[in-house]
Amino acid sequence: MSSCNSTHSYLKKRGVSGPWKIETFINRTFNQAIVIPAYSEFKFLSQTLESINKNKPELLNQTLVAVVINNANNSPQSVKKNNQLTLQKLNGNNYQFPHAVIDAASSGLELPLKHAGVGLARKIGMDLVLPYLISPKSLIFCTDADTKVSPDYLSKVTQYFDSHNTSAAVIGFDHLQSEDSAINDAIGKYENFLKTTAEKMKDAGSPYGYVSMGSTIVCTAEAYCAVGGMSRKKATEDFYFLQELTKYCGVHNIPETLVFPSPRPISRVYLGTGYRMEQLQKGFDITNLYYSDDAYRYLSKWLQLGGSAWESSLNDLLKDIKSIHPNLIGFLKIEGIEIIWSKIQNNAPSELHFKEQFHRWFDGLKTIRFLKRFSS
Repeated sequence: MSSCNSTHSYLKKRGVSGPWKIETFINRTFNQAIVIPAYSEFKFLSQTLESINKNKPELLNQTLVAVVINNANNSPQSVKKNNQLTLQKLNGNNYQFPHAVIDAASSGLELPLKHAGVGLARKIGMDLVLPYLISPKSLIFCTDADTKVSPDYLSKVTQYFDSHNTSAAVIGFDHLQSEDSAINDAIGKYENFLKTTAEKMKDAGSPYGYVSMGSTIVCTAEAYCAVGGMSRKKATEDFYFLQELTKYCGVHNIPETLVFPSPRPISRVYLGTGYRMEQLQKGFDITNLYYSDDAYRYLSKWLQLGGSAWESSLNDLLKDIKSIHPNLIGFLKIEGIEIIWSKIQNNAPSELHFKEQFHRWFDGLKTIRFLKRFSS
């Protein structure tokens, strides 16, 4: 149904192969879709959907909301039971928006053990909504089943994309308040770490200066196809997906606070908000996560030097690098600068192209490794 020329090619080469489908009968296309993975979220999902339902009716009518109820074969029985209740409830609810139920929880439809997790659940939903989007510029929103959104969520985001001619963005967020003061204190500290780190990376000149949070991601169908879709990773899928979007088209920060994730201290994976919340409640010192001001200063100098060295030989560049930090040459050699430098230069027809290629090589993951290395 979609006019996205790359959709068919993407789905054929990189799309999910499995038994999953949109259970609801849908015979039209939409301007945008919201994809929500749900794993044992019977208690919270209805609040998420109700918050979406408060958006403008004319926008809701053009929005397909796809909920991916998921678990693995070896998930706890309590999770499977919760998911079955969620499936029953979803099939009986009426909202102002068309909603699609994707069953990845029932017998024969469970996620494969190797990849079972939020990354694959998001990918299933995003892949399955593609044929129902009107154009390559149609938006795919990611959020979570325990996250609330603003009544202006759809209008503000669509307006931003229209006025800024962008293909990918993350939305401003604040975590929901808890009745437990200890949880509020912990989430406040963690949120400050996330936002401060993103801002300092951006100020240092990195195009990866944003918070990687799955519930805040929006991109066009075209961009989604171009980067090979959502990562199947069980954790950090949002980080790697956004990194690919940054390399392809750049990722904007939408300043308005429109997304309100849960502060729940639930640890399903070894990283993420729930994991950090559990750590903080056990006495973990959040200051251990912060990178030093010196590391950001070195990063800024390196990005400025490396990003403008289109015509510099590797030997000349290495001489200049010594003035930033004596250990920086060793770090960059480990990251492969000796192998990649001439390739970056030879493949860049202009200084602008070179800078783009430079940041594709020195990406978000390398930047985090840099900050860790020079904060110690």
